[in-house]
Amino acid sequence: MSAQSRPLALVTGGSAGIGLELAHRFAARGHDVIVTARGAERVARVAQEHGYIGVVADVGTREGRAAVVVAVRERGRLDVLVNNAGTGGGTSGVDVDAARAAAVLETNFYAHVELTRELWPLLREAKGGVIVVSSGLGTYASAGSPTYGASKAALTSWARALRVAGRREGVRVLAANPGPVSTDTFPHDELLADRFKKHFVISVERCVSDIMRAYDRKRAEVWSRGAFRLLAIAQGVAPNTFDRHLVP
Repeated sequence: MSAQSRPLALVTGGSAGIGLELAHRFAARGHDVIVTARGAERVARVAQEHGYIGVVADVGTREGRAAVVVAVRERGRLDVLVNNAGTGGGTSGVDVDAARAAAVLETNFYAHVELTRELWPLLREAKGGVIVVSSGLGTYASAGSPTYGASKAALTSWARALRVAGRREGVRVLAANPGPVSTDTFPHDELLADRFKKHFVISVERCVSDIMRAYDRKRAEVWSRGAFRLLAIAQGVAPNTFDRHLVP
């Protein structure tokens, strides 16, 4: 199979954690893989070790997104877009800095929207798919992560609308809503030290296996822990009770 005829997967935020594991899974299925991230050294190492195409780009900037689009268009096709890049909110309660909130939304939401819009014609031509890596916090709200949660809520809502459009045009769309996943960036040491909360933390491998299974089954959304889906339902049905008794 020539390079041009091999399917291509693009994974943003693909140099570590969930993104890197998703890149490995698609590579194992015979895809060429483009990984993007901000860190030049890490991107270069991943590209060299695994034979991926590395693109150093901050998708939280228009320049970074443009560089990613150029790299994909040079390949002439796109079969899978994994919108995975994200950043933390860094605030809690009412302590939300507007500039920081804007930066979080730029990476966690606007980057996904723009990249998908620009690359949609290639995905439509390939009858491909989009995996939107959101968060359980995109489906219920916590006072501990209002900025991050708001960005993920926007992302989840957009992914749901995108799925409707994709169904009409032959592009499958999956929204992934994991809870806490232990990665190098977010080790969740505090949760893992708690005898009860540690059971809600999952490994990268578990998270990605759940995502891939749901993608293969053409599911609409996937939660790695059913408890987080129940939290979303509880807050929607009984918000006052949720705030008093169930909010994490």
